[in-house]
Amino acid sequence: MKKLNILATALMGILALSSCESDRDSNPIVSVPKSFELLVPEIGSNVVNLKNSESIKFQAKAAPDYGFPTETTYWIEISEDQTFADAAKIATTDTKGKSIIYDAPANEIDLGIMKIRNITEDLPSIDWDEVITLFVRMVACPTNMSNAENYVYSNVQSFKVTAYYLKEALPELWYMVGDFIGDGSWAGADYGNIGKGMIPMYVKPNEEYNRFTGKGTIEYVGYFYTTGESGMKILSPRGVSNHPTAKNASPWMYGMCGDGHTFTDGEGYVSRNGGDDKGNITVDAPGFYRLTLDDTKEGDEELKIEAYEPDEAPAVFSTIKIGDVTLTAMNTKPEVENHDWFGTITLSASAELLLESDNGTTWGTDAFPYGIATVGGNKIPAEKGSYQIFFNDITGAFMFTEIQE
Repeated sequence: MKKLNILATALMGILALSSCESDRDSNPIVSVPKSFELLVPEIGSNVVNLKNSESIKFQAKAAPDYGFPTETTYWIEISEDQTFADAAKIATTDTKGKSIIYDAPANEIDLGIMKIRNITEDLPSIDWDEVITLFVRMVACPTNMSNAENYVYSNVQSFKVTAYYLKEALPELWYMVGDFIGDGSWAGADYGNIGKGMIPMYVKPNEEYNRFTGKGTIEYVGYFYTTGESGMKILSPRGVSNHPTAKNASPWMYGMCGDGHTFTDGEGYVSRNGGDDKGNITVDAPGFYRLTLDDTKEGDEELKIEAYEPDEAPAVFSTIKIGDVTLTAMNTKPEVENHDWFGTITLSASAELLLESDNGTTWGTDAFPYGIATVGGNKIPAEKGSYQIFFNDITGAFMFTEIQE
């Protein structure tokens, strides 16, 4: 009997080893090739007017060989330097493709030129008729293995364009208004009341925003209270009178409504896209909440609200300054704990700035004109201009929005 058990155990061991060997044989081994071939662009020596074009076609001869069949994602990098040696002078398209034939959006190429040449304003000295020679290389990566170590770069080709002034869009902010927002006045949904009766939501950490529409996921963290009054709404900039991107002169038509939901329901809020008013969003219990809004699908935006429970209670500040400017508290109702700040600043030249509270706490970061400032972080590299400033001292989120003359 013991011999049979020993033989059975040995047999199982052999089968297990065989199975492991089989598994190893079937697992693909990634072999990252050194390069792949990008063909001469079909536009040849023709000059592409980027302002009047939608895309430029680039094509690889074949997909890079990773040693096994795999879906591959493609995009391009451009530079005015054929060697691509300086990372600061390389621009990358955001749009990705799944074919060796890649249509590069013309506006992304143009925005890349703005980055490469550090063009931040449309100066009279800029010759927009200049024919610019750009060098291009295609980048490939297995779709499900998108870490940089699997990137493969093609050979370099060239093409010619004329550019036009294009500015990257700031993240699109939505605005809260209601009984317990700002001064509680409901603000008339007018752009001039932002920072008073209207408070913006802010950029979210590690979130990417569409460089042409500004759409993405934004958030707000703050204190809300309940009084049995009529609640709040969150307005799209399209529904704010006199906003630069307002869709029409009638406010309130675009935003998030409650549809009978309170903060404790978490989800199910309704996007009002020019339709009927579905009621206000109400608070079921006072406290800190995090509001997250995804506006990437216009007319079908998604709002989520959840309790915010920090490890320790957020500090409350009397004043916050940036440079020589003292910011104003946005929440002025006595029942609300203020953590939002607003002000305007004019810089005659570039400046490095920190946000600083009355108790000496400072916030900063390397990013501008928006980002997440951290306590004790680096100075904000602000550029010349006149700006509105918004800042939330809980999350560190801030934005400089340029004041249009």
